[in-house]
Amino acid sequence: MTYSPRRTYRGRVAHSLLWGLLIVGGRCPHLPHLSYRAQSRHEIAAHPTIRVSVVARNDNNWICSLVVDSKVKKKNNDRFEFTIIAGDLKGRRIHAPNLGHTRPPLSRLRKSIFDFLKPHLPGANYLDLFSGTGSYLFEAVSRGVASALGVESEPELVASIMRNAEKYKVTDRLQCREEDVFEAIPKLKSFGRLFDIVMIAPPQYLGMTDRTLQCLKTHPVIAPSGLLICQHDTNETRKIDFMDFSIEQQRKYGNTTFTVLRPSS
Repeated sequence: MTYSPRRTYRGRVAHSLLWGLLIVGGRCPHLPHLSYRAQSRHEIAAHPTIRVSVVARNDNNWICSLVVDSKVKKKNNDRFEFTIIAGDLKGRRIHAPNLGHTRPPLSRLRKSIFDFLKPHLPGANYLDLFSGTGSYLFEAVSRGVASALGVESEPELVASIMRNAEKYKVTDRLQCREEDVFEAIPKLKSFGRLFDIVMIAPPQYLGMTDRTLQCLKTHPVIAPSGLLICQHDTNETRKIDFMDFSIEQQRKYGNTTFTVLRPSS
């Protein structure tokens, strides 16, 4: 095959180029002089469609770019836009600031986990820890929870979540606290709050999942028959200490796994 400038490669060719570039540290075994600029391996691999575009050639050097196709759109490089998938707010667009260290989960991940949660959502009290852009919060409210409470430490993200909640007139059911998760959980416990569904999606590779589970164990805010959904990198599954939470199932979607837990009886 001839690799021409300004051509987009998909499928097997794209993945061959992609993994060649990633594994060999920026050089492809099929094209020894191919170089690239890209995001981290985990962030690229999380996307369903990768386009490898060769955009220029300089002497023996091929310069290419890796372009990600996703339903999460970047707007002007300073904000994200995503769409609520199902429920009363289906099709509504949510805008969130791009702070460089968080992004909405892919649409297919949100759809998969909330389709699984569908029978548990109507009338439930939902807690979202490490809310980020608020994508899970809005999906939960759209699908019928009685209340959705988010906890997020970034002021800009909290303000964005509340602006969108006001825009779509759901502030009676959706609130987000600007607070550190490990300070919020003991406070919620002291207030006597119990939640039917708790979602945790902490930053990866920092040991935050174990720490969050320990905090939830020490300060239980999950209803006795409630569900705890733990989102983590698939490669971390065996490293996480789920303590004596009961593992109901583990749902794997590529590089992301949702471990479904219940409080021990």
